[in-house]
Amino acid sequence: MTRRIFCKVLLVVVAIFALLALSGILLAQGRSEEAFEHVKYVQERNTNRLMAMDGVEGTAIGYNQNDQLAVKVFTAGPGVRGIPQELEDVPVQVVVTGKIYALVDPTARFPRPVPIGVSTGHPDITAGTIGCRVKDGEGNVYALSNNHVYANQNKASIGDNVLQPGTVDGGVDPGDAIGTLYDFEEIQFAKGWRVPENTIDAAIALSSTANLGNATPGGYGTPNSTDVGAFLGQQVQKFGRTTGLTTGEVTGVNATVNVGYGPGKTAKFVKQIIIEPGDFSAGGDSGSLIVTNNESCNPVGLLFAGSSTMTVANRIDLVLDRFKVTIDSDDTPSPPPNEPPTVFITSPADGSTFDSGTTIDFAGTASDTEDGDLTASLVWTSNIDGNIGTGGSISAILSDGTHTITASVTDSGGKSASDSISITVGTPPTEPTTVSVDSITYDTTGGKGGTKHLLIKVALVDDLGNPVAGASVSTKLDNTTTGQSWTGSSTTGTDGTATFKVANAPSGTYTTIVTDVTAEGLTWDGITPENSFTK
Repeated sequence: MTRRIFCKVLLVVVAIFALLALSGILLAQGRSEEAFEHVKYVQERNTNRLMAMDGVEGTAIGYNQNDQLAVKVFTAGPGVRGIPQELEDVPVQVVVTGKIYALVDPTARFPRPVPIGVSTGHPDITAGTIGCRVKDGEGNVYALSNNHVYANQNKASIGDNVLQPGTVDGGVDPGDAIGTLYDFEEIQFAKGWRVPENTIDAAIALSSTANLGNATPGGYGTPNSTDVGAFLGQQVQKFGRTTGLTTGEVTGVNATVNVGYGPGKTAKFVKQIIIEPGDFSAGGDSGSLIVTNNESCNPVGLLFAGSSTMTVANRIDLVLDRFKVTIDSDDTPSPPPNEPPTVFITSPADGSTFDSGTTIDFAGTASDTEDGDLTASLVWTSNIDGNIGTGGSISAILSDGTHTITASVTDSGGKSASDSISITVGTPPTEPTTVSVDSITYDTTGGKGGTKHLLIKVALVDDLGNPVAGASVSTKLDNTTTGQSWTGSSTTGTDGTATFKVANAPSGTYTTIVTDVTAEGLTWDGITPENSFTK
């Protein structure tokens, strides 16, 4: 009996101790989260004051030598005066990092599609690293790296080539281009007492799966498409053009640092990640993607700066959100781009004349890389009589006048092409009555390589074939790649041409629609010829 009572008492005691232990663990976890938020609050309250001290390069949250949560203060050298041992009861740990610089430095040209983690850069910089391949909601793919790698610290123009390898590794523009600069987050540099805050040093270049792969050449391979947040003690890895595959540990989060970009150029960055040891990266590794050091390889940060003792990275979630892209971990290559068909009118000859009431025979051919022979689908139109038939050969009796005859076709991918001739039926008029858009041509000008701005020229002729001067032309220009549109009006010169200009035109495929033509004594036929231009 006594033994049975003893056992029951023992069980009760064990249960009580288990409950106490569990509650202690839960309490400790709760306090740990509260402690982190308290340290973060203290750090952010005091960062500006600390960084105003000469020799202080930044702050972060980390663990000190006693494994306590602390505010880390990064200094250019030892002996910086005025740094307290604690802030509002939070320990302070001074870490001598040296000056922190954006990592640009001097490797092989890779066959296309190039891997990620290798040498790249704008033609006007030395070299950095391709971080990864990213994609937008429409399936377009881009190379991700830093602003100072692809946009040359804000100095590049949208549409500039990006190379693999970078110029310091032998890259040549345009022979080694793998894409064009599409977008970048401008770096806000300090000017006197004005010290704006930055969160990312990043840029993307429009590319293709034919030019850009999505795995490192060795190393961790293909990054996961799901990113994760950084935390203290997190084990990470990266593959970069200078140091290749390296591993490290997150030792600071929510960091604020001053980063040097050359003589007299400093930028303040907030919400950054600190990684040690110092040999985790070196010059030329800028742009490397930092991922978890496990089989998942989840993206954590975008490497952009460092010192002899540590590496600084942007939070990858902020980078991806800025450009509205995701990490592309799909190994399936995208299909080649659809090419437009080709169309030729073989009969009658351009400039032919016919008597009134004559039956005129028309013939043409159409072919397409993807669809083959499309001759039977040719659609024939006259600017005076409208639709006159379909097929490779047709016959028609046309009204008297000077006709612009157009044969056009559209392939299965939606690309169109056409060919046009001019013929006269009956006695040619002595005075013009109509005005037509004879051609729409494109050119580029300005910037490196003369490709910064886009020029569109619309040429008008009357029904006698003469250029029409002094006419008002209104147009709508569409970039079918980006979805952007521009409208404008211009007046034709003595050569019958009106010119339109789009400054800093983004890359993409453009088409122009003429919306109105006003010419004294003439009536516009309302037709816009087929046109397209890819920048």
